[in-house]
Order: sequence, then C-alpha cells, then structure tokens
Amino acid sequence: MRLTFEPLSESHLPTLTRWLQQPHVRAFWDDGRRDVAAVRAHYFRPGQNVPSFIFSVDGRAAEFIQRQHITPGHGFFAWAAMNGETWAIDMMIGDAGLTGQGLGAQVIRAFVEALRAERPALRRVLIDPASENTRAIRSYAKAGFLPLAVLENEAGPVDLMRLDLPDGLDLAALPSVRCQS
Repeated sequence: MRLTFEPLSESHLPTLTRWLQQPHVRAFWDDGRRDVAAVRAHYFRPGQNVPSFIFSVDGRAAEFIQRQHITPGHGFFAWAAMNGETWAIDMMIGDAGLTGQGLGAQVIRAFVEALRAERPALRRVLIDPASENTRAIRSYAKAGFLPLAVLENEAGPVDLMRLDLPDGLDLAALPSVRCQS
C-alpha cells in the first residue's frame, strides 16, 4: 500500500466538499451545509494558519488531515509539552469505503513521522475526537495516543489525547494500545 500526502489545493475542493457532506463525516465533523464556495472560504481563507493535506492510498484520495502549532493563547496550550513543540491534528476518512480497515492509525503514524522529520523539536501531538466517536478513539489509541482530558466544546465533550515523542523515539517502536468497545 502506497501512502502519500499532498497539500490541500483548489483542485481538491470538489472532493473535500463531497466528503464534508457524507453522513459518516458529518456525524463528528459537521462544518454545516457546505457547497464549494463555502468550503473554499473556510479552508482557504486569508491568514489560514492550519496546514491541510489530502492523504491518498495507492493514488486514491482517502482522507483529509490538518495540523496546527500549539502556541500560547491556543485552547490546548495548557496541555502542551514542557519542552519542544506541540502540534494538534485533526483528520477524517472521507471515503466511507475505507473506514473500519485500520487505515486511520497507519495514516496518523505516517503523518506524525513526516511532521517530526519537518519539525525535529516536536515532542507532543494532540488530537480531540468527540467523546462518542469510539471508532476514532480506538484508532488513535492504536497509533499510540493516550487519554489526557475530557473537554467541553460547542459540539459537546471531546477526549483530548496525547502522543509524546521523546528525543530520538522511533514511532514504529510505539506499542499499539488495545481498546475495548
């Protein structure tokens, strides 16, 4: 299986718009009723400081993933690593046919490896799935994330999870964590 990331571009707008309307996505990533113009305005707005990517499996667009540097003033700053950088990620599998296959954990590990190669000072990655999104929580645990806190946001409770990356840690050496349903 060949996994690739490419920066989100205007050419991805029809695909991203279609994904944002899928029931399995809207259940936990509801950006409202979106058309191409609204998606463009949100994901390509001036000053956007959340690099976003389309992840493909064997050349087939499969997922949307984004990252954000956690700095003072960010809502997650209280959970940032004491030393080094902390980044938050969000992701969704847009293609419903690719859900339930263990792809999420593989993608996260590959994405974190790429981020760490780009940002060697990376020490912590945060992710905040909806508390009721047990499938995502299991996937993130398989990628090595551990529970950190339960937070409330406008959409309801989220499980803030962390992946700590000490200096020199090989991500492939991280144990997978089994979760009970």
